[in-house]
Order: sequence, then C-alpha cells, then structure tokens
Amino acid sequence: MPSINRIENKNGKVVYRIIISLGYDNQGNKLKKTMTYSVNQSATKKQQEKEALKYAFDIEDKIKNGHDYETDKITFEDFAYKWLDDVKDSVVYSSYKSYKQLIEDNMIPYFKGYKISNIKTPLIEAFYKTLINRYSISSLKKHASVLSGMFKTAIRWNMIEINPVHNARIPKKNNEEIKVKYFTPQQCLMFLKSLDIAYEIKVDSFIRTDSAGNKHIVSAQIKHISVPLQLKVFYTLSLFCGFRKGETLALKWNDIDFDKQEIIITKTVSRDESGVCIKKPKTKTSIRVVSFPKQIISLLKQYRQAYNEYRLKLGSYWKGNDNVFISSEGGLPAVNNSYKYLQNHLEKYNDWVNEHSKEAKLNGLERLPIIPLHGLRHSCATLLNYLDVNIIDISKYLGHANSSTTMNIYAHSFNEQQREATNKLEDYLTKVQAI
Repeated sequence: MPSINRIENKNGKVVYRIIISLGYDNQGNKLKKTMTYSVNQSATKKQQEKEALKYAFDIEDKIKNGHDYETDKITFEDFAYKWLDDVKDSVVYSSYKSYKQLIEDNMIPYFKGYKISNIKTPLIEAFYKTLINRYSISSLKKHASVLSGMFKTAIRWNMIEINPVHNARIPKKNNEEIKVKYFTPQQCLMFLKSLDIAYEIKVDSFIRTDSAGNKHIVSAQIKHISVPLQLKVFYTLSLFCGFRKGETLALKWNDIDFDKQEIIITKTVSRDESGVCIKKPKTKTSIRVVSFPKQIISLLKQYRQAYNEYRLKLGSYWKGNDNVFISSEGGLPAVNNSYKYLQNHLEKYNDWVNEHSKEAKLNGLERLPIIPLHGLRHSCATLLNYLDVNIIDISKYLGHANSSTTMNIYAHSFNEQQREATNKLEDYLTKVQAI
C-alpha cells in the first residue's frame, strides 16, 4: 500500500509526498518510488488527502502492470525522436523521411513542451484545425496516421493506456472532394496514341564556340521530339499491368517471360540513406505474377533490341545489371525522372491538341487530364473494371492485400463506370422501344 505525507510549502501550496513500495532487490534492499503530487488547492484537507491517495493507488496499479511512471515525464519531442529511431529499420527510407518531415515541420512545433501522457483527444483535434487551411484532407489523414502510429507505440511501451488519436475527428474541408486521378478507358487509348506524336520545338539562334575558340552563329531551327522508347515501355507497362513506380523501375529482363506473356514482381526500387536501392516489396501480396497483353510484346522486343545495341555501344562504360530501365550509363535511372517527364508530356500533348484541333479531332484525340505517374496504375484498375474483371482478380493484379483495399481506393471511379453501364442500358432500351 502506498504511503502519503502532506507538505505545506512556504507559499501556502499543498502537495503530497507519495512513496510506493516496489519490493526488494537481489541484495535485500527495499525498492521504492518517490514522487510529489500537487492537489486541488481549493479543496478541503480531507478532500485533498482523498485525491492524493487515489492518485497514489492509480500509480501503484500502473507500476504493477508494467507502466513506468518515469515515462510520464517524457515530452512529445523526446518521444518523437525515440519513435523515429524505433521505426527507421522497419519502413522504407522514403517513408521514414516523410514521417520525420511531418513531425519536425508540424507536430513538434505544436506539441512542444507537452508530456506524452498529457496529450488527449481534444488537443489532437485542435492540432488538426491548425492544418486545415494549409493541407488537403488526404494530407491531414497522413498526419493522423503517423500520430496514431506514435501513440500505438507509446501504449506498447506502457507509457499510456489509450490512443488519443482513435476518436479524434478530422475537420471537414469545405468544397474539397477527394478524387483518385486517372484516365477513363477512352482516355487510355488517347494516351497511348499520344506517345507516338512527334512535337515541334522552336530553337532560337545562338552562338557556339568550337574547341579552337572560334565563335559560330547557329541559325534558328525547328526540332522534332518524341517520347523516348524506354519511357513508352515504362508508361505502357504502368498502364496495362498496374505496376507501382518502384516495381517497374526494379524490373530485370529475366523477370519477363515473353512466351507466357507474364512478368514476375519480386522487388521494388526504394531509397535509403546511401541513395537508390532495390528491396523486397513491403507486403507479401505485392509479390505476384502479372500477365500482359500480346500487343505489348512487339514494343518490348523493339526496346530490348535497342537496349542491347546501346549496351554494346557503351562497352566497358556500361554499368547495368540486366535492369530493364536504365540511366545513360546502364545503371538504375533517377527515381523521379519518369514522373516529371509524364507531366511535361501531357502538357505538350494538350498544347498540341489545341494547336492542331482538326487533326486531333480526325484522330479521335482530346485534351487529357494531368495525372500523376501513379494515376496510370489507377487507370489500369478502372480499365479492368470497365472490362468486367471481378474485384478479387483486380485486387490480385494490383498486388493489394485484400479486395476491400481496392474498393476503398477505386470506389469513385468504379461508380462512374457503373453509371456509364446504366447509360448504355438506357440507350439500348430506347432503341428497343423505338422498334
């Protein structure tokens, strides 16, 4: 049983010295924890004693159940860095960097000075409100996910008993609709056609200095540029196989079975402190075999031939290791190159549609939405749903852990496809009634 001792300071403040017995050590010495507790100063002496005794018993119970009361003194900032050290080896480096940035940019400045045990749900909700005008709902949810993971660890370490994030409400943001960005099935065909368009680029005249130091005027000219063959293959696989960026970048030629029209996914490109690296996928279901349409075979073979010719041309300068997608020296390409090029390509394509409206219309081409690289994976899911592939097979195709994940991500686009099916049915019934 804990003991309490009333103490009145010179300034009149009343506190209680609490001593909790923890048994004996191996040498027979008595173990104890001593702490000071400040009671309600306006309460009666009897009420103060009752309050202190209740707190003492609560602390004693917590210690018996593995809770170390010393953790009550740990600030959010100290705990945040302990948590980052704990998760560093269990997540990909890019995720670790993202967590660290959220914590240092927003969480530590807000929760600085708070003890981890004193952070309750209302404080979490107040924190969300400080972010509402600066971040999207999806970003708010990411903050909530990181915070929840931190407090789950605090529970596991017996620092707290309840996760204050669980019941915290994320404030609604007016007029914001969260949408997955993707191409419709019709836009997918337009995108494929766009990959074969050559764009005219006007290059202004400039002065060139040769090796002898002589200057020459290079006249203005028009250059024709098109999507590099490597990126055509990259975007085609992303669209028709639904690969994640890291999965596509990690492909080796022996992962592709041309006879069976299959590609095996067993690895992904990620980042660590030393730079770009190849790792195993973070989930077991990401390891899978994906079939690809026979129409892609000729493009893959064309690229492999160009690839082999380029490898022979580089000779001893070649730094590749059978990886399908390469840098100028044959090694792994920069992680973000394919994303940046896609954005530029879509902007150029839309400009071309505006400038060549008649030709575009004749070829069934229209402006396309500017989607991120991951939007090609979303487009793949939408296309498969449009082709009546069942949700379980779509989930396996994409490497999701379960079909509910697929539905949660693509519910909006799937609903749009259902509306299109309804429109087709209405057209059919209209024709039937006209007979």
